[in-house]
Amino acid sequence: MGNMLSYINEFGGFNFVEKPLGEVDGLIFSHLAYYVYDGIVPGMGEGKAPVYMKDIPELIDDKNFISVCWEMEENRKILDLIMRSRRYRNTRMCCYVNEIDEEKDLQFSAVTFLLGNGDIFISFRGTDDNVVGWREDFCMAYRTPVLAQIRSVEYVNYVADFFRKKRNVRLYLGGHSKGGNLAVYAAMNCNETIKRNIGRVYNMDGPGFRPDFMEQMDYEGIKDKIIKIVPQDSFVGMLMETSRDYVLIESYEVGVQQHIPLSWRVNCDAFVRIDDFQQPREKLYENINNWIFNMDREQVGNFLDSLFKLVEITEIRTLSEVKSLSS
Repeated sequence: MGNMLSYINEFGGFNFVEKPLGEVDGLIFSHLAYYVYDGIVPGMGEGKAPVYMKDIPELIDDKNFISVCWEMEENRKILDLIMRSRRYRNTRMCCYVNEIDEEKDLQFSAVTFLLGNGDIFISFRGTDDNVVGWREDFCMAYRTPVLAQIRSVEYVNYVADFFRKKRNVRLYLGGHSKGGNLAVYAAMNCNETIKRNIGRVYNMDGPGFRPDFMEQMDYEGIKDKIIKIVPQDSFVGMLMETSRDYVLIESYEVGVQQHIPLSWRVNCDAFVRIDDFQQPREKLYENINNWIFNMDREQVGNFLDSLFKLVEITEIRTLSEVKSLSS
């Protein structure tokens, strides 16, 4: 058994006509949203030609190539494998967005992949190394929609409308961590004509939504299109998760480290499944979610405001800085 790197090695010789998009591809494209494409991939409305993925390794900043701070060497290998892979190298990229606004508690980034067979994959970045992104994540526990969720809907509507003028496209949405939450939110709230063209929504260990919010959304209309992948000891993916609509998989890591997608076990072209959570762990997640759901929204908001005021006093802006203070 391997991981997504071994999947690229094994199936990289097949294009998306010969081997259609699958769940491990969904993780790969979701993970690729973490890379830093500023000045490389054209943004929305720029009128520039999409960039081929095979050109990314030569154009990307070697010192600032990814927005997270884990598994750096493995993340470099992914770019190298993709550059040499027939499956991904001729995929084109466009509509890159990277917004960070501390005053508005906004961290939003997305990129669009043109797969070469007429299909489009829209990938939303999860929480990166910026503290403002983590504050926005916490806000999801009591305030929905947050600004990144609103942006995700605007982004899907824009991309789908732009390419629909040229051809009848099949859309795939995906993201890891918060990116998975954004993918589901966008699928529930995008224009109805666009919603019908969505093939799959890949939620890779992303948090759920408050029950009172879900009652207002069109979850029933898209739930059969969602593939939610959750590692067996996941914490992030089980936050505010009230349904059983997820697939449990194995990871090479333990505890919270299982959230790192490079640790997810892959056998052939699929993730390695697990039947169910251990009962004590399932009860733990249930208790945490009940605490969140039963807490007054104003109380949660006041707690988070106090927490992040402490962060602001220290003038910390990234999680790497938090780590350096504690070491």
